[in-house]
Amino acid sequence: MDKTHPSHAKCSFLDVNLEQTKNTFIASILTSILNAVFSLLTVSGNYIILRAIWKTQELHSPSFILLFCLAAADLLVGLICQPFFVAYKMAELANNLSVYCTLRMIYNIPSWITTGVSLVTLSLVSVHQLLALTLHLRYNTIVTVPRVFQISAGVWILSITGITSRFYVRNWIAIPAVTLLLTFFVTALSTLKIFQIVRKHQRQISQQEQSVQSNTINVLKCKKSAVTVIYVYGLFVIFYIPFHAMIFVERFSGYTLTVKIGYDFAATVVFVNSFLNPLVFCWRFGEIRRAVKNTLRKN
Repeated sequence: MDKTHPSHAKCSFLDVNLEQTKNTFIASILTSILNAVFSLLTVSGNYIILRAIWKTQELHSPSFILLFCLAAADLLVGLICQPFFVAYKMAELANNLSVYCTLRMIYNIPSWITTGVSLVTLSLVSVHQLLALTLHLRYNTIVTVPRVFQISAGVWILSITGITSRFYVRNWIAIPAVTLLLTFFVTALSTLKIFQIVRKHQRQISQQEQSVQSNTINVLKCKKSAVTVIYVYGLFVIFYIPFHAMIFVERFSGYTLTVKIGYDFAATVVFVNSFLNPLVFCWRFGEIRRAVKNTLRKN
């Protein structure tokens, strides 16, 4: 950490501007309150989803294990990212640079890691649904729960490796940019292919209803999951637009007080997305909704 004037300090790879104004004070207090409240809501919602999937045997399938991993990433947002956001903002208000630097680093790194995990996991969900429609009888032997766990563990390892490379890689921003583009194309192409298969199947039903009836339920489930991915991914993109807009603005104007305030609110909006995902899961998946109700009754 550079021993420079506090208002123009550097904290490793993080830009720092500790200049205090009325606007920065209001922004810090308001975003801290919002993150404190949504931290509790995010932890509660995602913990219930995780517990419901874990305790319900019928949900121990590859598709729901992927949703389990997505909920785990969202849980960490509420457990680590939001509390440390509040903590580093309090250190900033106290003008304690060393504590501020430590707390902001603890907040920043997990935030990027969980973002990467969520993006890749959403792509895996869409790819999984495509495999369920195309592998047919081979699906149960190729796509298994242990393999899904192994792939998910690999995603976490890659995300951690990619984010920690920020300490020594110049132009590091290219890594999340490429990840965003790749996951977008994979998700979009997989979803498009799923809808093409669904339309083809619906035409077959109208021509040979009885011979394809046995596959109808599976196809409709895959279609519903694909639509759910669109909802979750759409929310993800919408809630991340302000953050990416601030990255773009900073490239041209630098880390000004206006950009700093913009980042505070943009990060808060991003974290709200982790609170909404459990609601989408309960809305779109009857199995999860029933499991959640059973879990809440038992408690």
